[in-house]
Amino acid sequence: MISEHSQLIAAGIDELAAQNPFREGRVTPDKLLDGPGFKLRHLAFDAGVVMKEHSAPVPLLIQVVAGRVLLRIEDAEHILLPGAVFYIAPKVLHEVEASDPSRLLLTLIG
Repeated sequence: MISEHSQLIAAGIDELAAQNPFREGRVTPDKLLDGPGFKLRHLAFDAGVVMKEHSAPVPLLIQVVAGRVLLRIEDAEHILLPGAVFYIAPKVLHEVEASDPSRLLLTLIG
């Protein structure tokens, strides 16, 4: 049962994928939920797509739910696979490149 205090966003990866299909040559953001103190986004990356260097004004949590991405941050590169969770402080420059078609959950905190 779902109430005003809870909400099912996706029951599994197939349902999440159906809400935001891959688009050739693009990364597509999908607004999943805005709550008190957070925003949850689902990013679908086609293979080879790069989200150029950028920063956010708030802390971020990146969770890989499908695929494989390369995260470049502070002169380091991290290969992130499904299940990976990465924290990024506010205003830190970073870049994301999808090696495969990939899905990320992005939580903006604050």
